[in-house]
Amino acid sequence: MQIPDWLGESRVMSALSADERRHVEERQQQANASLAPYIGLACLIFFSAMVIIDIERYREHLFNLSLSGIAYSLVAVCHITLALSIVPALALKSRRAAEDRTLAARWLRWHQVLLMGSLLTVGCVAVLLDGKFMRLGSVLIVVNLLYALAWRCRFAVNATSVLISSVFVLRNGAGEALLPMVAFGEMAAVICLCAIGGAVIHRDRVQFYLAQYRESLYLARLREEISVAAQLQQSMLPAPWPATHEFAVHGLMRPAKDIGGDFYDHFIIQNGAVCLVAADVCGKGIPAGLFSMSAKSAMRATTIQSSTATAAPDPGRLVAGVNNLLHEGNEDLLFVTAIYALYQPASGQLDFVNAGHVKPLLLNRDGHARWLDAPKGCALGARAGRTYSAVRIDLQVGDTVLLITDGITEALNTEFEEFGMDRVMQALEGAAGIDAKACIERLLSAVDEFTGGVEQSDDITCIAVCHQPAWG
Repeated sequence: MQIPDWLGESRVMSALSADERRHVEERQQQANASLAPYIGLACLIFFSAMVIIDIERYREHLFNLSLSGIAYSLVAVCHITLALSIVPALALKSRRAAEDRTLAARWLRWHQVLLMGSLLTVGCVAVLLDGKFMRLGSVLIVVNLLYALAWRCRFAVNATSVLISSVFVLRNGAGEALLPMVAFGEMAAVICLCAIGGAVIHRDRVQFYLAQYRESLYLARLREEISVAAQLQQSMLPAPWPATHEFAVHGLMRPAKDIGGDFYDHFIIQNGAVCLVAADVCGKGIPAGLFSMSAKSAMRATTIQSSTATAAPDPGRLVAGVNNLLHEGNEDLLFVTAIYALYQPASGQLDFVNAGHVKPLLLNRDGHARWLDAPKGCALGARAGRTYSAVRIDLQVGDTVLLITDGITEALNTEFEEFGMDRVMQALEGAAGIDAKACIERLLSAVDEFTGGVEQSDDITCIAVCHQPAWG
């Protein structure tokens, strides 16, 4: 005879892949294991209450089982078995169970077998003995609602629970039993509804576990893709250049998330000048990372094209052209602040444009630090048709220019204080004769000491150029 599977649970489980089925079963096992100690504790309290009640009934001469032979033996064994099911249930809370998952699974299996076996047997005895031991039999439906059981096991539980109530109603339908009949008739309806509810709860649990598993797979794939994208972004930053007798350049980007919105760049153009860029895109994460790569490509392409057309490109016009390029198709109105500089290693001449960015810092060879002022133009990509002005400085032997992003100046400590521009100067003040790499390391060390382990909230980027370091 085929047992009806009303909600198609067997069909749903058979349609799952092996990994999905294993995950659902593991989650059901975990849910049952976390619930079992509390059911064991409830059974212990229930047992104790039953003993106290039965003792009082015995004292009042109201205690009469009217059992003998096989029925008495079955009831006694079931009571003992039910009591024994409490032990492995409570043991699941022990340290040994937490350390040994195999042992915990064995204890859970024994608890469920003892509990369900005793309750089903007592339920059958209740049917045979005109509804006696209804208290134990009715516990079946409670267990059905709580535990994540296979649908065949729940079918047996529900059928037994309904049978207990139905037999009692049929055998006690005369005269003086009218009120009990009505009461247990209502109880039979409640049990039927609970049986349906148990099936629905189990179905929803399976769907939830399945959705959770599929989401975890999706998140794992997404995490892997983000990791690859972060590695790709780091690889697109310029490789370190070895220091020469003319200049030394060093850059670093430390993203707050896997993918950052900051970037830096340095490359040599046709007339021998070195282009230096430090930029900060609004926002963080994947959108900012994509826009930063677009901005980096636009700056490099525009600079190379302009240097090919003229021997002395104007930094202001270059930045204006980049701004117009980034504004085209920028429906989300993303923008990037930047310091754009052209450095002549032979003469030490440096022309730079500030597009809404943190000021550059000049560290003289004698260790004196000062901020370099320039007209602060509009951030790039926000509005087209903007103009930008360049400022020129002449570097002396051993001078270092440092370009940073606001991830340094706005770094927070445990008191929610910002690192600030003054602390940037204090960190580098007196650092005479250091090269570009040492300058960045000294500043970042001061930032890390100031934040005291507070999680980084913004991308940190800096690039430094030292003029004729070998002669400093």
